[in-house]
Amino acid sequence: MFGRSSKNKTRHEAISAFLGAGTKYHGQFNFQGVVRIDGGVIGDIISDGALVLGEEGYVEGRIQVAELIASGRIVGDVEASQRVILHKNSNLCGNLTTPVMVIEDGAVVNGLVRMAVPENTALELGGAPCVLPAAAGEDCPGTMGN
Repeated sequence: MFGRSSKNKTRHEAISAFLGAGTKYHGQFNFQGVVRIDGGVIGDIISDGALVLGEEGYVEGRIQVAELIASGRIVGDVEASQRVILHKNSNLCGNLTTPVMVIEDGAVVNGLVRMAVPENTALELGGAPCVLPAAAGEDCPGTMGN
């Protein structure tokens, strides 16, 4: 009666894995559910879940997730099927593709941003949008891949 409902769980309680500050992971990172990263990942991240990147967290590689909530640094392309939230301390150096995004004042994005349009809508509008190729990290000094 007075207990917490499972429907009202906060985002932190839903986290299924955690990579702590000072921890570095090399290689492809696959997961399900919600993962929070406060350390570093050198490699690609692929999931149909949500990635929460803390202020001290960084990723050097391609990110392909449903949802990205970032406060840290990313060097690489990001593709989110649902949405991206870049908090004020976040820094993205790479291309971003997502249907919905929130960028707080102070967040930095160096790359192309493409709001995904369903393919049939793009055809009605006269073709798919053009995306220029760019190498991840090309204009990003101080990459972390050592």
